[in-house]
Amino acid sequence: MKSLLGLVRKSKELEVGRALAAEIAKNPVIASQQESVYRTAFSDLPPEIFETIILPAYNAAVGASEAKKRQLGPLADKVIASGNAENGKKNFEMGKGTCIACHKIGSAGRPIGPDLSHIGAIRTERDLLESILFPSNTLARDYEAHVIETSDGQQMLGVIKSHTAEGLLVVDIVGQEKTIAHQSIAGDTTLPTSLMPMGLDQTMPESELLDLVAWLRSLK
Repeated sequence: MKSLLGLVRKSKELEVGRALAAEIAKNPVIASQQESVYRTAFSDLPPEIFETIILPAYNAAVGASEAKKRQLGPLADKVIASGNAENGKKNFEMGKGTCIACHKIGSAGRPIGPDLSHIGAIRTERDLLESILFPSNTLARDYEAHVIETSDGQQMLGVIKSHTAEGLLVVDIVGQEKTIAHQSIAGDTTLPTSLMPMGLDQTMPESELLDLVAWLRSLK
């Protein structure tokens, strides 16, 4: 989204602006920014692009987000009533919902985000659902996303695993570790949003979401 908005600010051509607006309108995290951010980004283009493409999609996404918030309680009740932990375990190991790409449970998965091996001991069904549907609402300490800028103009997005004498040990979004020397770091920005994207609940049927949460809750 940040890349798309950056392109919008640089664009002066009507058709390019329309194309970028159409892509932003389809983006599942469109509601993660304030309306004013989009209005400013499109301010140099004809107003109808913002009014007819961006604004309706933004309002729909905000409405859907509010509806999801109201469903957290009822969904948690469904997990308790019908969630199948065994099915949830199988779905995790098969990669459904892409959780395994960033989280470890036992020996399975990758250690980019928090280890979930005992997550059920500290999180309720509602907590777990909120973390999946609204990942930026509760950022786990020491797993904040950072943008590291280096003196040669490069940027790296990832999680800082440790500070060493040599530099920062950073794990990027594909799970690769890299040590960035202290003297080469030109900037370190902590992002207010999670590396875990919104919309992961839309990648699976509700029944699979319930099963996944039931399994996570059983991990104590």
